[in-house]
Amino acid sequence: MGTGSGLTVGWLIWILFGLSLGMLFSLNALGEDGLAKLNLQVTTGAASGYVDDAGCGTCHVDKFESYQHVGMAQSFKRPAEAKPMERFGEIYYHAPSQRYYQIDKTSIGLVFNRWQQDADGTRFNQFSVDIDWILGSGNRARSYLYQTDWGQLYQLPLGWYSETDTWGMSPGFESDHHPGVQRQVKRQCMFCHNAFPEVQAGSDHAARPHRFPEQLPQGTGCQRCHGPGASHIQTALNGGELSVIRAAITNPAKLPPLRRDSVCFQCHMLPSVSIIGMRRFGQPDYAFRPGQDLSEYLVHMDITEPNRPAEQRFEINHHGYRLWGSKCYQKSAGALGCISCHDPHVKPDSASFRKQVGEVCTDCHAQDQLTLIHGVKKTTDACVSCHMPTRRTQDVIEVTMTDHRIARGPFDHKALVAPVLPHEPNIVDVQALPFGHPPQGAELSLYRVASVVRALAYPDAVNAMKNELIQQQPETLTPYLVLLEGQLKNQQFKEAEKTAEFVRSQGHNDPLVLQQHAVALIGQGKIEPAIALLKQRVEQEETDSAHFNLGLALFRANKPEQAAKHLKRALELQPILAGAHKYLGLIARSNQQHQLAVEHFTRALVIQPDSSDFYRELLVELKTLQQPQSYNRWLQRARRFSANPEPFVSLNFMRESGED
Repeated sequence: MGTGSGLTVGWLIWILFGLSLGMLFSLNALGEDGLAKLNLQVTTGAASGYVDDAGCGTCHVDKFESYQHVGMAQSFKRPAEAKPMERFGEIYYHAPSQRYYQIDKTSIGLVFNRWQQDADGTRFNQFSVDIDWILGSGNRARSYLYQTDWGQLYQLPLGWYSETDTWGMSPGFESDHHPGVQRQVKRQCMFCHNAFPEVQAGSDHAARPHRFPEQLPQGTGCQRCHGPGASHIQTALNGGELSVIRAAITNPAKLPPLRRDSVCFQCHMLPSVSIIGMRRFGQPDYAFRPGQDLSEYLVHMDITEPNRPAEQRFEINHHGYRLWGSKCYQKSAGALGCISCHDPHVKPDSASFRKQVGEVCTDCHAQDQLTLIHGVKKTTDACVSCHMPTRRTQDVIEVTMTDHRIARGPFDHKALVAPVLPHEPNIVDVQALPFGHPPQGAELSLYRVASVVRALAYPDAVNAMKNELIQQQPETLTPYLVLLEGQLKNQQFKEAEKTAEFVRSQGHNDPLVLQQHAVALIGQGKIEPAIALLKQRVEQEETDSAHFNLGLALFRANKPEQAAKHLKRALELQPILAGAHKYLGLIARSNQQHQLAVEHFTRALVIQPDSSDFYRELLVELKTLQQPQSYNRWLQRARRFSANPEPFVSLNFMRESGED
């Protein structure tokens, strides 16, 4: 995706703009392989036809340069490329989880550190990892990711909040027992934070592992809004007619309102972070292109909370959702859209931008009408301040944003930005957002229940989805995968086995289906047939979870050497797989390798420092090794830091050792 060596972008800009516009079209001497001669590589995989955004800057210099200062262009960066703003090296203590955090800047990059401390200040459960990516422009907040050698991305718990210039826990990590360092970043998350990567065709389907290449685009570039640019650039290089050149790229401003707004809403329409809508069954993650109807790619779901009316719900990604719900938007019949106010190529200056937006208001609301309403003549910069107030978001509680729901007010502005506590929504209903052309009837019922099962896996929703699938029997695999995952989360192993058998009888022998079938069998103690399925799975597609589950099945079949082989391979693919360390520790125990068992259980706690299970296994080994000091130290830690300290209250080394 990069420009690499050879003909530089700077040289190309000089050629294109140092000559006349007519000379631009004489570049057809470059021929059909002009892009290659300009060292612009064209993607060929799941998202084909894209080039490095620097190619856009060869002709659209002003827009390209100004766009680099817009938050979208800064949404995903290597640490060395990100705009510096944090105070690295500061220690942040998170009281609920009793853990210390620090992101330090070294000569080779950023390093994330996390640890716990005894009363005497002794550090333990120390975890460190190099930070590979920064997620977020920093206009409001930033998160930090690391990438495994196998290509998986994980979010780290500590975030930077620009509004207060402070460190704090990233959203979802505020509680005492949060995901720690094991929250995986999936394609659906990256969809809105970056340009599409170069990956194999088919690798972005629902059943495929969430892996990313080492080299990724940096930022949500030009082509996420304008579509793949290779054909457009090549047409220009070949000296095509201006109308043909323009037809080879999407200009959102020229689209009908639904498709125009779909460009913005692909990322800025999220009714609820709790229940994220499903992609249309069978749609790959990187399938959407500007110019399409978003509702044909994604079915947005809205929620109902009994004690929180819709107009009071406000989340950090509610720009499009709140604008869409405004009377101004609804009554404009498509005249009002995001780009009515926002030029996405330019980072707005707050004061002048508010005046500019106010002038858009006067397109419908004449100045004399505004004077009549307000009693005095109002300047246009007051429109936004009064009718689109700044509010604190409910999902990212350290942040305030402009509310894009255009409302009358009046508002208590201090109350709107006052600090709030984390909010867990009480969801009583889920409905498709009536944007575009969502599914109807029985098809909609399936999407509704699938969204709930994927997000929350409520047992009633799982059972309802099973009934929907029995009645509808769709041909696509995706909804069955959602049902299988929900059944396994609820330990409905027998039901999951039946589902997997049915899916396979319909010709869906996808590797992930084999794995879910095997997990259902393991849950029922049917170990040997599970091993057979998992061996097929590993032969077809090697993943960390496939190796782990095969290792678990072999362990339960009393085949420790074979189990250890697959558990170690799982750790090679995913080094933070704490469960693999647990079972390797148990295998070491069975081989009387007690010190090795201690190392595995200790490593498991480094990854997941609140696991009562890992504490218990470690204490067993320390007792066996007759290490009372270490035993008592870790026992005190288990009582203080484990998720379930009660079993450790009555323990002590002498009682456990059978001594008086």
